[in-house]
Amino acid sequence: MKTPISPHNPFGHTRHGFAWEQVQPGNRHLDYGCFEGKTLRAFRDKGVTELIGVDASGDAIEAGRGKHPDLDMRHIDPAKPLPFGDGDFDSVSLLDVLEHVQDQRQLLDELNRVLAPGGRLIVTVPRLHIFSVLDVGNLKFRFPRLHRWFFCMRHSREAYEYRYVNNPDGLIGDISAEKAWHEHFSPAKLQRLLEASGFQVELFDGSGLFTRVIFLARNTIGLIPPIGSALDAITRIDNRWFKSMNLFCVARKESEPPRR
Repeated sequence: MKTPISPHNPFGHTRHGFAWEQVQPGNRHLDYGCFEGKTLRAFRDKGVTELIGVDASGDAIEAGRGKHPDLDMRHIDPAKPLPFGDGDFDSVSLLDVLEHVQDQRQLLDELNRVLAPGGRLIVTVPRLHIFSVLDVGNLKFRFPRLHRWFFCMRHSREAYEYRYVNNPDGLIGDISAEKAWHEHFSPAKLQRLLEASGFQVELFDGSGLFTRVIFLARNTIGLIPPIGSALDAITRIDNRWFKSMNLFCVARKESEPPRR
């Protein structure tokens, strides 16, 4: 990861750490896909006072409100326009969300609309690289029966049905049912998507190379405390010195989105 990380950054060389460095105090900021608000809270602590978080998961928003009752967190229907006016925000973060969305162009057009002229969009996605095949987020699509058996064993059949079959928000886990795949991006593909919605890419960065391999080890032999601590340290080094697993981007609103 090339982006310098300040000593006060609570996330280190991760996608959240990258976004934390880009969001400026005093900005009007929207975190799209805020989940339970951990990153939103860190932005508030940095001094970003006008903050709103939105997420397609009602369960995540409910949990987030319980943890951070002072944050403005809203449940949205991603198929509908955002409940904000044109140019309401100076910056928007979209952290590991785009790969879960079927109509990516519609989402980016809408984020362009709510950004002020010259506003910045901070995007992170999984990068297409040599270890993409190890993405555990796609196991439920590659091996659905095995995934169902394992999840039911750890939780319950009812929990599986709620999360993956009859989710009230139209999700399969955290991925839209229409998408049904955890997508990985090349820089060229992400740039084309952003430019089609009226954004100009300012920089690319990234983190990690072996993190997916380390993650698999962390969830097996890493359950032994000393080994787990060592693997966590290796992950931090991997995120700092490489940039192949995660793709980070900052883009600026250049114009109104071209018509489809």
